[in-house]
Amino acid sequence: MFLFAAGTSSALAQKRLHNDDTLFFALAEQVTVTATRLPTALRHAPGATDVFSSREIERLPANTVSDVVALAPGATVRDYGGAGALQLASLRGLGAEYTLVLLNGMRLNGAQNALVDLGQLNLRQVDRIEIARGGLAALYGSNALGGVINIVTTRRAAPPALQLGYGAFGWKQGAASAGTQGRAGRVFADVRYEEADNDFSFTPAWNGNALVRRNADVIRRNLSAGGTLLFSEATLSLYTDFSSSRVGTPGAALSATQGRARQNDDAALFSALLDWRLDESRILRVGGSGRIGRQEYRDPSIRISGEELHSIYDARQLSVTASLEQSFPGDHRATVGVEAGIDELESAEIRMVPLRRQAAVFGAGDIRLALAGLPLRIYPSLRYDGIYDSVDEREINAVMPSLGIHAALLPGRLALRARWSRSFSAPTFNQLYWREGGNPALRPEYSTAWETGLVFTGGGMLASAEVTAFRHDIDDKIVWAPGQGMYWTPRNVQHVISDGVEAAASLRLLRDVLALRLSGQWMSARKMNTSFPGDATQGKQLVYVPEWSGAAVLSAAPLQSLTLTATARVLGSRFTTESNDAVLPAHAVIDLAASGTAKLFGVRHELKLEVRNLFDSAYEVIAFYPMPGRHLRLIFTTSVP
Repeated sequence: MFLFAAGTSSALAQKRLHNDDTLFFALAEQVTVTATRLPTALRHAPGATDVFSSREIERLPANTVSDVVALAPGATVRDYGGAGALQLASLRGLGAEYTLVLLNGMRLNGAQNALVDLGQLNLRQVDRIEIARGGLAALYGSNALGGVINIVTTRRAAPPALQLGYGAFGWKQGAASAGTQGRAGRVFADVRYEEADNDFSFTPAWNGNALVRRNADVIRRNLSAGGTLLFSEATLSLYTDFSSSRVGTPGAALSATQGRARQNDDAALFSALLDWRLDESRILRVGGSGRIGRQEYRDPSIRISGEELHSIYDARQLSVTASLEQSFPGDHRATVGVEAGIDELESAEIRMVPLRRQAAVFGAGDIRLALAGLPLRIYPSLRYDGIYDSVDEREINAVMPSLGIHAALLPGRLALRARWSRSFSAPTFNQLYWREGGNPALRPEYSTAWETGLVFTGGGMLASAEVTAFRHDIDDKIVWAPGQGMYWTPRNVQHVISDGVEAAASLRLLRDVLALRLSGQWMSARKMNTSFPGDATQGKQLVYVPEWSGAAVLSAAPLQSLTLTATARVLGSRFTTESNDAVLPAHAVIDLAASGTAKLFGVRHELKLEVRNLFDSAYEVIAFYPMPGRHLRLIFTTSVP
């Protein structure tokens, strides 16, 4: 699953995270590296950021990264049918192509379409998931208009373990891992297999008769290995990963026959990362990564010149990065760095063989001041990106600034945070060079964003509460529109404003025997311009963006060996057409997980029962893509401490 192994946080941050032994919400000091590119206490971040620790994730009824992201404020997952189906994250209603997905700070979004299927990313070897919302191109470059999801893998030794899972709709899972750790470092290997028929029943809106979902099966295999070498003043982490996926893609359930398309995804990945402490005030980080992948799509129901549709995409990516983190007297900090990368795509569906070269220079700071005797932290950042595409010798030069603040109004209790930023997103290879409708004249999309919020840190029952107001103003947004002939073509024709309010709170009860996390959001994401005289889509909500949504997570530990967790996700009604004349109704889904542990003869055993969609809700996240009803999963894990 994963591209890169080592995290980018400081030794202090790692120590804090690894010593965290709270019930569910990591109530000890949490650290984020995503919000500022410098290890920063979560409560001091200048923008809305959520962190899910490994202990939280283990207790959730969750199997993939998408299951976790769906519980974060400001986030929705566009799910095309449950396990094995495409699952795309949207932050603040801006779409998956504007959500940058990182693994230990390195991007997974490719130039082909800028999309990352979070349903393919399992949770093994994950130390934490950080979700930073807001325009973050000044830190990470293209595609971060809505925010960043950073998956951070663990540096801790993984004990030898065996895991078996069995559940409804033919779901089976087997995984094994082994590793060792000594004075010289750590090595590990992890193998995983998953399959499911996904032949669940559903009743379509266009037909009152119950049907069974067909051609939605999935088989996934994954092998990963890596290690961390420890030196006196440096750490070198290596990682490699091989993954293979075979899935049916039935498409929208518009008929009783449903679709027959198949998709295969194969990828090989590697990475290396060096953390070198030059002295007490400077840390040098140098990393490199690469990926080779093939995606193959067949649809026997579509024939072109008598041949069934058969598309193959061969993608190759390579990137390197180097940064220097410097500490100054007064606890001021700064980081400067450079990045370079290439992205190449080969396919009969794409004109020629596009090759994208990218180079960037960035800097970010953490400046600590006092205003009227109260602590004030200022977070400036600036980044230059130069992008060159070989096909038409097109160049993009983007300078993106950002400024954030965190002001302690009542030290230790109430704080004000705010951030202003500029962001951009480069057109993808599919948009530019698709053989049947690509538009090489496309311009980058640009966004101006601001947010401001209050964060309260309490004592007693209330652990924390926050509320954030935001606005994203996007110019030259690219949309696909009817072109000449039968094909659609992308154009820079939209002006979109997304604004709203996010709220979140966490509570602890009965000395942490109970913990509760709540979040909710209201959001308006609308097209502001007219594309032609009499355009009925002006001022209308973007498709599949709910005006309101929310989530809740309740965890209880009545015994040291028993943990119970319930999650609830509520998604408001969504429009399925740009003119807002068709709508999907609101829905709520509740999932449960119960985990019990026991230790026999020095071996730790855990049995976890998950109940998904407890009340058997019939719902669709995307129109005509039915979601599975109530189903159970049983997961058994045995490990040697």
